[in-house]
Amino acid sequence: MNETGRADKRTTKRDESTPGAVPTAVSAAAYGPLVRFRKWMVDRMVAKRARRAEAVLRANTGLWGLMTRAAAGTAVTGASFSDYLTLYEQVRAFRPREILECGTGISTVVLAHALMENAREDGGKPGRVTSMEDDKSWFEVAGTRLPDEVRDVVDLIHSPKRDGFYKCFRGVQYETLPDRPFDFVFSDGPDRHSPVNGDKLFNLDLIHVVARSDHPVRAVVDNHYLTFYILQKVFGIEHARYSVSHKLMFVGPVTRQDVRFLRKESFLPDLRLFSTTELKLRMAREDSKSGV
Repeated sequence: MNETGRADKRTTKRDESTPGAVPTAVSAAAYGPLVRFRKWMVDRMVAKRARRAEAVLRANTGLWGLMTRAAAGTAVTGASFSDYLTLYEQVRAFRPREILECGTGISTVVLAHALMENAREDGGKPGRVTSMEDDKSWFEVAGTRLPDEVRDVVDLIHSPKRDGFYKCFRGVQYETLPDRPFDFVFSDGPDRHSPVNGDKLFNLDLIHVVARSDHPVRAVVDNHYLTFYILQKVFGIEHARYSVSHKLMFVGPVTRQDVRFLRKESFLPDLRLFSTTELKLRMAREDSKSGV
């Protein structure tokens, strides 16, 4: 999260001391009736889930109290009620021990609280949330707003961002990312504009985490469509699933064996004799005989 006015979802304004985000609007006026109808249906689905999510979160008085305190004195958030509920439910369901959060925010509190609830039920230590943030000013604000109840399970780390690459894809990543056995990732950062020339890129760190992991990793990826596109190329649509109602991508479980690469550029399946030829990028796993 940040307070610098950068034009992405993480700078959506809301009322102070209120955890939720103001919904963003994307116009479909330039498209045909089918696209406009789909958008209308999706908007209804998203709104319905948002109402349910807020009700469920408010009913969890312990979590809601922590979220409200973390929001106090700030007017920027990068997540919706639906996002918060999704993260809470994912952590409660899959019981991760090492969580990587790319982009510090109120979501940090949600992830930490879910870990602590798991520990109370299962016994033992709750695990850890490693929360990365590239914006120094927001990192300092977030540190002061983090409730004491969750500090023991949160490791806040400031790291500048830099351009990076995976195969032919150029993205942004943190300069310094701890080498820890992460089994759950929430990808909502760093800010996706290149520090080199301002190009809007994709978030790269999840790919690097999975590429060195021999154990399964699950991830929730926030509403960044270029990142969604590349993750589906790298992991395949069976492992990188976009949810229309959540406006999120769910990745995993994946290991280093699921990270695809460009085996060979072959466009033979795309060739058309009597219509327009559209060339498609195909990537393959190490043990795969053909790209997809």
